[in-house]
Amino acid sequence: MIVKDEEKSKEQLVSELVELRKWAKKLQHLYTEYEQALKTLRSFEKALETMQIGVTITDLKGNILYINPADLAMHGYTGDTLEGKSVKLFAPNDNWKPMSRDRIHAMKRWKRDAINRKKDGSTFPVHLMSDVVTNENGEPVGIVTTCEDITDRKKMEEEIKSRVEDLEKFYEMSIGREVKMKELN
Repeated sequence: MIVKDEEKSKEQLVSELVELRKWAKKLQHLYTEYEQALKTLRSFEKALETMQIGVTITDLKGNILYINPADLAMHGYTGDTLEGKSVKLFAPNDNWKPMSRDRIHAMKRWKRDAINRKKDGSTFPVHLMSDVVTNENGEPVGIVTTCEDITDRKKMEEEIKSRVEDLEKFYEMSIGREVKMKELN
C-alpha cells in the first residue's frame, strides 16, 4: 500500500529525505566512477586506434570482435569492418584451425611467426603474439592477438644468411688456397 506524502508524519518525511540524500550521494559517486571508467575506456580506444602494431580481438570461436586500423591496413582493408567475420580470412589456404577449449585454457600466451593473407590474396610474414582474455571468474572469453609485418626483417635475415654463406665460401677458398701454397713451398 502506497502512502501519500500528505499522510506521512514529519518524522517519516525527514527519514525518507535522509535516505534519498544517501541514495543521491551513492548515485553521484557511481556516476563519477562511470565517468572515470568512460574516460579510461576512451583513452584505451584511442591508444588502440593510433598504434602501429595490429591488434585483433576474437571470441573463442575465432570471430572478430575488434580490429584496429593498423591491422586492417596491414591486411589491405580500408574502411572495411571485419567484426563478426572469422579471423581465418587472414590464414592462407585456410591454415587456421580453431582451438579447443582445453587448449585455450592451457595456452595463456602464444608467440609465433606465421604467414598471413591480405585482402588481395597475397601473403606476407608476420610475428603474432596472442593472449587469452578471461572474465572475472578466470574463464576464457576471447583472445587478443597483436600482429607485426616482418617482411623487412625476413629480407634482412635472408640477406645476412646469403652474406654469411658467401663469407664461408670465401673462407673455405682462402684455406684451400693457403693449403695449396704450403704444398707448393
